Amino acid sequence: MKRRRGDELDTAIRTAVLRLLADQGPAGVTMEAVAAEARTSKPVLYRRWPDRTSLLRDTLLDVARAAIPHADTGSYRGDMLAVLRGWAALFTGANADVLRAAVAASAHDPELTAAFQADVIGWRKQEMAALLQRGIERGDVRPDVPVDIARELGQSVLWHRLLVTGDPITDDLVVTLVDDVLIPFVAAR
Repeated sequence: MKRRRGDELDTAIRTAVLRLLADQGPAGVTMEAVAAEARTSKPVLYRRWPDRTSLLRDTLLDVARAAIPHADTGSYRGDMLAVLRGWAALFTGANADVLRAAVAASAHDPELTAAFQADVIGWRKQEMAALLQRGIERGDVRPDVPVDIARELGQSVLWHRLLVTGDPITDDLVVTLVDDVLIPFVAAR
């Protein structure tokens, strides 16, 4: 069998992590299980990650960074449509079960919770704060907007539907959230 390296190996490892996470929750994501699932060795994993929490955190952060746009579209509305459409695609796509499993299991895994909050959610908070700052500089977001609320407002509805109600997450919902909730919230009063 040909030895995999670089991106090919990285993809196999991260795919194994996501599959194990969806099927067994975080407890099922051990270095041994990932090595077996990815058809590699534990030493290969340990050369890249010191422990399973680091591997989980990096994999989840990769998923978030790949799925959630963070480029400047030129307007607050455009930025928020892009961000919420990215969340909606993530929450309705192949990794939706992974996200549910990670969130549900984090109640029993303080180390994973801390890593997820610091790295994945922390990254999103920084990106959303930067998005709001760009809006303030352009004049389409009021300077006194409560950033800690504005950065979570639209996403919280999507998370609620994913984790609690199971109600559909559609593009119409995203547009309604942006136009009827977020823009009025950040607009000058």
